[in-house]
Amino acid sequence: MFSRHLKYILSDFIVSTLILVTAACSQHADTQIPDTQIPIPRELGWTDEGTVLEKGSPGSWDVSLGGAISPGAMIKKNGTYFLYYIGADGDRSTDGGPRHRALGVAISSDGINFNKYAGNPILTFLPHNNEEEGIFSVAAMIDDTGEVLLYYGAMDAGSSTSTFVTSNVRLAVSNNGLQFTEVGDILLHENSLVWGYSDELFPVGAFRFENTYYVYYIAKGKGAYWDLGLAWGSDKHKLTNSQAVIKSGDWIVGGCDAVQLSNNKIALFIVRTPNWKKFYVEVRTASMEIPFNLGVSKGLYDVEDHALVYYDKESAKWFMYYHDRYGNIGVRSALIDSSIE
Repeated sequence: MFSRHLKYILSDFIVSTLILVTAACSQHADTQIPDTQIPIPRELGWTDEGTVLEKGSPGSWDVSLGGAISPGAMIKKNGTYFLYYIGADGDRSTDGGPRHRALGVAISSDGINFNKYAGNPILTFLPHNNEEEGIFSVAAMIDDTGEVLLYYGAMDAGSSTSTFVTSNVRLAVSNNGLQFTEVGDILLHENSLVWGYSDELFPVGAFRFENTYYVYYIAKGKGAYWDLGLAWGSDKHKLTNSQAVIKSGDWIVGGCDAVQLSNNKIALFIVRTPNWKKFYVEVRTASMEIPFNLGVSKGLYDVEDHALVYYDKESAKWFMYYHDRYGNIGVRSALIDSSIE
């Protein structure tokens, strides 16, 4: 769950120099990346707008909104915001964790007032109808053709009774952001050529640069445990290269939404924890030409679990979506104007 009072501890230098323009995807088909420097709002610049998505009623597919890297991703297409989130239909009989996690979407005209799509869930993954199976994370972007790409982490138990899962990265595509066609596995956990292979791979951020597709993912596998990797390739269906990005420090458990900086840079909001009790977001930047080489930490702010940050350049407005203490999804907003330091 998330605090309603997230606290930035960014330095004055960083607040004045970071240039953040687009979250959860890059090179939107209907937007241009501006060169204007946009400062990150300080704590007092944020306004809590309250709940934007409530957990479903008993018996619904999203009666629980916790227990996954969610809210997962945001895109804006043709003036409409699409917020992708993960829900579960109840508790597992084995350990009480979330059961049958699936992916849904909510749409909005202003980034604050959302309606759940009537066709939810838009993606499910239950090959053995096992309570442990489902979708754990998602990364989204808009291709240069206007096609929406969703890379998601699909958990497979291998049988109907197993209490252990593995996870591949899969791809689904859509022309409208609502109805998706499955492409299939993009990164296989058993492929020894994939960095961090052998167990679970969870995509958390995606972008495209100079006709190359990049997907950041969390790996729990050989030589990795809640560490960050990057996969890439010239074909969105085949990410043929991968390597480690972060293998030291506290566990990486969320965030990492690819945020494009002006022209050739990106930033990642990386959710980390030393003990699964205290969580914080670390901001790291990188050149889009060498996105696996992150610079030093640019700043931190405190959270209780996971947060998704999005900046809408048309409205010059920031959004921070978070899982609140009541089990719903809330949002804080901030305008880029003279009142923000």
